[in-house]
Amino acid sequence: MNSRTVCAIALMGVLLLSSQPSLACGPFSLDAVFTFTVHPEYPLDSFAGGKIGVIEPSHARSYLFVAYRYLNGASFNAEEQKALVELWHDRLDFTWPEYDQEWPKPWLAARQKVPGVTPAPTISVDRHREKPNEYETYLNCQKDAFETAAATLEARIKEFGAESAEIKDWVSAQDQVFANCSEGQHLPGAATAEAPPLLRSDRSYQIAAANFYSGNFDEAQKLFVAISDDNSSPWRQTAQYLVARTLIRKASLGPKEGRDTALGQAEEQLRKIIGDQKLASTHLAAARLLNLVRVRLHPEEKLHELAHSLLRKEQNERLKQDLWDYTILLDGFIGDDDSSKKRELPASLTQDDLTDWLATIQASDSGSLNHAITKWQQQRSVAWLVAALGKIDGHHAKVAELVSTGAKIGPDSPAFPSVSFHTIRLAIESGKLDQARTRLDEILAKHKSRLPTSSVNLFLGQRMMLATDLGEFLTFAQRVPAAFSWNDDGREIPAEASEVGEDIKTMQGQKLFDLDGAEILNKRIPLAILKEAAMSDVLPVHLRRDVAQAAWIRAILLNDYKTAKELVPTLNRLVPQMRLLLAEYAQAQQADATKFSALYLWLKFPGVEPVVDAGVGRRTQLNQQESFRDNWWCSSAISPEVAGESESEQTQGATARPITARTDANALSFVSTAQRDAAAREHNQLKALGAAPNYLCREVIAWATKSPSDPRVPEALHLAVRTTRYGCTDKETARWSKAAFDLLHRRYPASPWAKKTPYWFKD
Repeated sequence: MNSRTVCAIALMGVLLLSSQPSLACGPFSLDAVFTFTVHPEYPLDSFAGGKIGVIEPSHARSYLFVAYRYLNGASFNAEEQKALVELWHDRLDFTWPEYDQEWPKPWLAARQKVPGVTPAPTISVDRHREKPNEYETYLNCQKDAFETAAATLEARIKEFGAESAEIKDWVSAQDQVFANCSEGQHLPGAATAEAPPLLRSDRSYQIAAANFYSGNFDEAQKLFVAISDDNSSPWRQTAQYLVARTLIRKASLGPKEGRDTALGQAEEQLRKIIGDQKLASTHLAAARLLNLVRVRLHPEEKLHELAHSLLRKEQNERLKQDLWDYTILLDGFIGDDDSSKKRELPASLTQDDLTDWLATIQASDSGSLNHAITKWQQQRSVAWLVAALGKIDGHHAKVAELVSTGAKIGPDSPAFPSVSFHTIRLAIESGKLDQARTRLDEILAKHKSRLPTSSVNLFLGQRMMLATDLGEFLTFAQRVPAAFSWNDDGREIPAEASEVGEDIKTMQGQKLFDLDGAEILNKRIPLAILKEAAMSDVLPVHLRRDVAQAAWIRAILLNDYKTAKELVPTLNRLVPQMRLLLAEYAQAQQADATKFSALYLWLKFPGVEPVVDAGVGRRTQLNQQESFRDNWWCSSAISPEVAGESESEQTQGATARPITARTDANALSFVSTAQRDAAAREHNQLKALGAAPNYLCREVIAWATKSPSDPRVPEALHLAVRTTRYGCTDKETARWSKAAFDLLHRRYPASPWAKKTPYWFKD
């Protein structure tokens, strides 16, 4: 179970309005996450507690804020750490709530206590906006509305009796109120003059609420003001608060003109409430609402205020909300965390060191490096040292000074992993390879156990690039994933045990190839070295098997039959299911007969491909057809230039490389210039072959034309047609599918393989 088809909800959090979620549909494959790029690795409690590892600028700003605090010598107490983890899980683990079913339950249960009421209505709490925004929905009726209605009904039953006409009328009016939650305009009638004063007050409140939920905000405001002025109404205090809520809802859902005016009026109303001790019961709710208003009405002022609040030394009981508001506000000024178009931060906000640091560390322009260096020179703070080290290259005039300062950072400092990683990177860039190699070996020997797995894998990636021989390269190319994730929405959420099969569970703690190692094996080293890797006992069996099959079929495709036959004994041991067909292949004498024997084997083993997998890879047996076209090979695995395919699609089973993993394949000293050139030539030859189904059809047809009496030909033609259905195709595939189909049915119409091939495939 390492593929799944789902529709994942992509959610965007907004302050007052929720749009319809968009759907991203699979199938999705399970990824091995070696280094997290969106957030730190799980459990997030470790990061909140100070185990921050190598800082990734691509992490969301709420994590970078925590890193900034720890880098500057501050920390978080247990309650604050809990608040941080809650915030992160609220964002990462968000699922569309089932409030339609759950929230109305208290009201529906309460109304059942009234004999003779109409059947319980269906209540939906979401409402569509008016045209032209009718495709947007918002959460209209909150949970507390149903709880308040239920509690009020209970109180009225005690006073007037469950069977009284007044209570039945009260329930009917409240049903009309909640009918507005999802659509239309349903207004209860006014209470009669003979009705008890309490029920007349209730009805006034019900009518105001119905106008509020139906979007008649001006009328609702007028009615709530009237209730707040009525000293005899039990709803007087609540109505004053709801005046502000109505103004905010009007600003969010009403015409753009006048939005700031409505928010300004809401701010004035909320300050009035908070200043009135008689309204103390609504102060907490009003304060929350005032915070929301200020976020929208005075974002720059509020952002400045939050930046200071987040850095105060005493316990911050509002840490979760403050950080949530701060990061959303910051998105509005400089773009989302993953935005490729960062905007310049207003000068007033750069005065806040936290905001300035976050904007700088995530920026990619040259000016951000100069700014980071300047800030470090002014402050000599560890946070700015890390920012500068992460941006500078090994040839910059200031690199020696920064590296010298970084060398003083001890292993107990939260900055140690980041500073070590970047000083090693700079040593590599400046040509000090022996120094970098020695430092890496020391870190991996002494400090590996104290580092997050994500950080360990970054150091292993550096050490792999400094390998002096093939054995070293293979040793450091294999790494333990930090997690496995379906990553169907880009959030890198680790998969639950119930979401994966037993084969994946057995991979826990197992070493796999990361993207960088797989890319080098696939594109940067020649077949001769790949053959050595297949025969090396440095690799565990499952990785040797993958390398051996890739080397063997690559040799066939490159017409290097000598190398291919040298790999046969290794393949016999690692893939015993191939032995019979490998024996046939080994016995062939002529070059074209040898090639057809190899291709016949390949047709029957669709999992064979001339590349090694990164991460989870293909879990289906080599001789079995995979459900989602991961059969034979996709040209994107050979050529990264294929239009429309991202890097993550080119090497299935591993997440994209982190920003910090800047490596240069030319640093591999054990690969000579001649071998690099050979690898480039081989790579170009493989690219030129095109899509595997086209190639296989072409070659099988050629052999069938030359040796029509070969008993394997009808089956080979049948299998060739199947490749055009279950392999990766292009615009030429249909032509080759039909050609193989026509030849099979024209020359071998009575064969069982013709009967098993009723169609050729256009798409």
